[in-house]
Amino acid sequence: MIDWKGNEKVLDIGTGRRLLMIGAAKKLTLGKSIGIDIWNPEDMHNNTYQNTMRNAELEGVLEKVEVRNEDVRSMSFPNDTFDVVLSNLCIHNIPTKDGRKKACQEIARVLKPNGIVIITDKSHTKEYGEIFAMEGLTVEFFRTSYDGSLRRIVKAAKK
Repeated sequence: MIDWKGNEKVLDIGTGRRLLMIGAAKKLTLGKSIGIDIWNPEDMHNNTYQNTMRNAELEGVLEKVEVRNEDVRSMSFPNDTFDVVLSNLCIHNIPTKDGRKKACQEIARVLKPNGIVIITDKSHTKEYGEIFAMEGLTVEFFRTSYDGSLRRIVKAAKK
């Protein structure tokens, strides 16, 4: 889904213990992979900043990653910062439709022109796609199954 060049700036939303952030960092030669999370240990079985950084060290990508305590609904990054924005099973945890809308608007805001967003979630992906389309992104939908359950994928690109 992503044609990696190696110099991308990547954002992993709801990074948890590192899966997407570290996977992206392994594709990079000059780029940077940044993970954000609000660090709720009860939600993801000891999901902490310290464990995430330890995993990055064990995977040999510590110099290619950065982790921040940030909420996707109000990110501190400037407009047009990221080439790739990834999220897996995160945004559905935002309890309100308005909150999810704000999250998607923030994602669109920090995405560079020609950038790609890929969100995998168990619900609300149609809603995310509609918001991205309203923000001027082109949207595609996919489905996949892993861990015995269906996951929906929305891929959006900024023109």
